[in-house]
Amino acid sequence: MRYALARILLVSGVVVGVGAGCHDRLYDSGETISLIDGGSTGVDSGRDLISSGDGGVGGVTGTGGAGGGTGGATTDASTGTGGAGNTCDDNSPLRQTDVANCGRCFNQCYELSADATCVAGACQYTCLAGFYDADKDPTNGCECELTNGGVELCDGIDNDCNGIVDDGFDLMSDLNNCGGCNLPCYYPFAVSSCDMGMCTMGSCLPDFYDRDPATPGCETSCQKSNGGVELCDGVDNDCNGLIDDNVQPATIVCKSKGVCSGTLPTCAGTAGYVCVYPSTYQDLEDTTKGCDGLDNDCDGLTDEPFGIGKACTVGSGACTNTGAWICDNTQPGNRLCNGTPLPAQPEVCDGKDNDCDGKIDELDKLSDSDDKLVTFTPAGSTTPVTMFAYEASRIDAVTTNLDATHRPCSLPGRKPWSNITKEEAAASCALIGSGWRLCSGTEWTDACNGSANTVFPYGATYVPTKCNGYDDRPDSGATPIPTGTASGCVSSLVPDAGVALYDMSGNVKEWVTTTDGGITYQIRGGAYNTPSFTVTMPDAGPVTSAPGLQCDSLSPAPTTPVRLPSIGFRCCHTGALPP
Repeated sequence: MRYALARILLVSGVVVGVGAGCHDRLYDSGETISLIDGGSTGVDSGRDLISSGDGGVGGVTGTGGAGGGTGGATTDASTGTGGAGNTCDDNSPLRQTDVANCGRCFNQCYELSADATCVAGACQYTCLAGFYDADKDPTNGCECELTNGGVELCDGIDNDCNGIVDDGFDLMSDLNNCGGCNLPCYYPFAVSSCDMGMCTMGSCLPDFYDRDPATPGCETSCQKSNGGVELCDGVDNDCNGLIDDNVQPATIVCKSKGVCSGTLPTCAGTAGYVCVYPSTYQDLEDTTKGCDGLDNDCDGLTDEPFGIGKACTVGSGACTNTGAWICDNTQPGNRLCNGTPLPAQPEVCDGKDNDCDGKIDELDKLSDSDDKLVTFTPAGSTTPVTMFAYEASRIDAVTTNLDATHRPCSLPGRKPWSNITKEEAAASCALIGSGWRLCSGTEWTDACNGSANTVFPYGATYVPTKCNGYDDRPDSGATPIPTGTASGCVSSLVPDAGVALYDMSGNVKEWVTTTDGGITYQIRGGAYNTPSFTVTMPDAGPVTSAPGLQCDSLSPAPTTPVRLPSIGFRCCHTGALPP
């Protein structure tokens, strides 16, 4: 221990002796002083010195060391005279035993946690009690200290200092240290194994079952249910360790039509058997998935909310045609009627939209319909009038009552519309459109007289066979005839242009409006039952006359509504219609 301490002091740089050359001898904690190669010591009252070099320090009234002079005589130390110098000799016998200069000068023997000796010029070490040189590396001394009484633990430390950490522990297969120290490998009620550092679960112990795969290990012993017959219920009924295996046949039947085709019952554990249908399935098909050409609710019908395949119509009026609904998600309602409208036809007065323009029997211009109209300017007026050329008739050829939804027509070959009140006749004319009304008495008379201003439509003298009065058909019975049938009963306004009106005399009388005498309506023109009279003139003999069939014949209208089979009407429009 003496030399070891001396070395510590030297390494720490503690050099005692201040005089020049004081570097060959070391302070040794007051123990035995060794001189390097024969030096001598001097002693003062308080401490030992190692002297060397050119001179030592004298003690108080003491004798200087080897190579030093005499100390001062005073109480203070004084420097002595230098003595003969000493040096370290590599060939000195001390090099064989001196731990501070072992084998050669200044080769110190020291290792951590060890006693050092110099034997035959070589450093030797003995580990202190409880310390070992486990790694056999002399540069770090006895670096290993015994722990746990030298018994190896699995703790990342070389407890027995044999140079191997955690020897005796197989982290690849040890159940208590699987993959690392203190990592136990254990599954409740199951065989556990550590394989290549990975903990795995093996078979369950007897009478235990892995009935819950989500929970590590095996569970307590199984109690059979349903008589040990496996059901689809999420339970291990037969206690074979498997849930819902070899279950009884399904008790439900899945839908098999449409998008459900091929769907079979599936065991869903505690939910029992279920039918898992595709994402296109709907319990009740509606319009939310669009028209997709699929039977979404599997009832054998495709896109029934859209009426696919059912009849539909296209076009309007007389152009209306039938088709069938098909899917088209670019259209409103996600469907399209695949029919083709019928071609448009010229408009006629029949209660239909023949030209397919969305309007029925429109009469806004002369070319709108097949109605026969006459335009003229009454005498004494500057405003033209458009008048029915024929007595008004119904589209269905019925002769009675008001048709409140269809306008009257001015067509040949139709039974005139009679049995209608004056009020109903006015309302019927208004159905044609703006500006249409009953003709006034003045307009009616002027049109009946024609351009020649005759008494009868055809001339100045009564001719029984020209118009349909009582004399025209006395044997077959008086009755209205189809409009225009009496070809001679024509009022000509512009003879050369063929502008004419028909049945202004006979057939049926006609309601007109007037302002004469404060009344509103009159009856003009005679009817099928209007008789003639024969008068014997003094100079001319018998003369037959029919004043009730003349153009100026009129009767005041009753103030109360009446319907008679002999009274009809025709309509007028103020102003000329466009072509």
